Amino acid sequence: MKNKSKLYVLVTFLTLAGTLPSCDKGFKDINTSVDFVSTPTLEFLLPYVELTMVDKNYYTQTYYAAAYASQINTNVSFPSITAYKPTEMSEHWVWIYKNPLKNIVDFIERCEEDPSKVNYLSIGRILRVYLFHSVTDSYGDIPYFEAIKGYSQGVTTPKYDPQQKIYEDMFKELTEAIAGFNSSKGTPLSADIVYNGDITKWKKFANSLMLRLALRIVKVDPANAKKYAEQAVAGGLMTSNSDNFIVNYTTQLAGTGTTSNGTAHTWISSSYITTYRLAQPFVDSLKLRNDPRTPAYCMREKLPLTSYQEGDHNPANQRGRDQFVQSVQRDSASVANIRTLGKYSAPFVHLSYAQVQFQLAELAVRNIVPGNAQTLYENGVKAAMGELAIYGTDGWNSGAITVAQQNAYLAANPYDPANALIQINTQYWIETFPNYYEAWANMRRSGYPDTYSGLNLSLSGNLGAQLPRRLYYPRDEYASNPNINEAVTRQGQDITSTRVWWDKP
Repeated sequence: MKNKSKLYVLVTFLTLAGTLPSCDKGFKDINTSVDFVSTPTLEFLLPYVELTMVDKNYYTQTYYAAAYASQINTNVSFPSITAYKPTEMSEHWVWIYKNPLKNIVDFIERCEEDPSKVNYLSIGRILRVYLFHSVTDSYGDIPYFEAIKGYSQGVTTPKYDPQQKIYEDMFKELTEAIAGFNSSKGTPLSADIVYNGDITKWKKFANSLMLRLALRIVKVDPANAKKYAEQAVAGGLMTSNSDNFIVNYTTQLAGTGTTSNGTAHTWISSSYITTYRLAQPFVDSLKLRNDPRTPAYCMREKLPLTSYQEGDHNPANQRGRDQFVQSVQRDSASVANIRTLGKYSAPFVHLSYAQVQFQLAELAVRNIVPGNAQTLYENGVKAAMGELAIYGTDGWNSGAITVAQQNAYLAANPYDPANALIQINTQYWIETFPNYYEAWANMRRSGYPDTYSGLNLSLSGNLGAQLPRRLYYPRDEYASNPNINEAVTRQGQDITSTRVWWDKP
């Protein structure tokens, strides 16, 4: 019996051994997941990046940037809103680095390996600049040249680069990306959910972004501001609202955060109606000028306040909640119109023809780029009003402002050369709602609108009641990346009153 058992084991072993080669032939296929993507498709990466360029998280953009820009009241006092909160002030940094930036860097690296993808490569480089400029404008010196290289090069503690060097490279990247387009090569077409692969529109966007960056450094580096502004104009800017860089979204459940196409204003208007209200400076800027955009932007909610729902659109009844104090009761203050900017599928304007016209108007006032400042200003106002048609064209659902309304507004609020910079940048501020990072950055650069000097608050922290100049670095950086210490030494104390490189008085 014992010998028979040994024979059985031997036969079994030999039988299995004989089958091993045939099993090995299918081993790789059997053990490869059909759901795992080891080489992402460029046509899938690009729309994901475009959809995630706005933080899905709401804290940094609304609790800080929107409140700093005096567009949103966040139901907290001024000292609290300039103090560091570990999660809330880090979310812009974390979101951009971990989501769209990580993916656009991967996109770029894959395009560099394929000569036929030169147009994809240029698009990727332009988007990379757009994403980085938002982060550096908000925090100052940041990881840039060594960023997003943990997997490809093993760089887990990237150096923090001076903002001046970052801006120099962003201008270089835009210049090379524009020159790199080749009409004989393929484009992403429908995978590009913004421009459908239209090279001409991408060039206009890149030049218009270059113009934005050029004006950003006008105080600290006037020579390069002039150089790159002139280069952007010569290269070709946006010429109408059809050139606007707009990302469209689909309807989703408010506040779930479960889809890739959430936008900032859906959070404000719906999920956290007990916290966020339109700020008094923003609403007053519309009402005091009888701005026809008031009902497009504003709505008084139906009471009792239980959920975000249809309310009062009458311009005369709109009111903002005062900044950082609560004399105006929350429930009586306006929110974004649920039918236009507050609807879940509201498009998001990243950069527009109207912004370009306002920037050209300021450059003309400063005698940096030639142009008729009044004409450019009026073009900007008309374009800003006209672009609201993307939010709807039917009654209270409408953002559409007629040409007659545009002309009447300009007649009642004429261009004033003596206050040109105030007018231009106030209109820029209105147009950039709810692009809070950009609205706040331009306020810091230009000083307008001045919504702080009239607060008459005696406060400690942030050097008194002044416009905050930057965001705190994430606390995790201190624990994981020692290079942050060099950045703080170079830039200044890690607080909200420290100015970034381009932000000079």
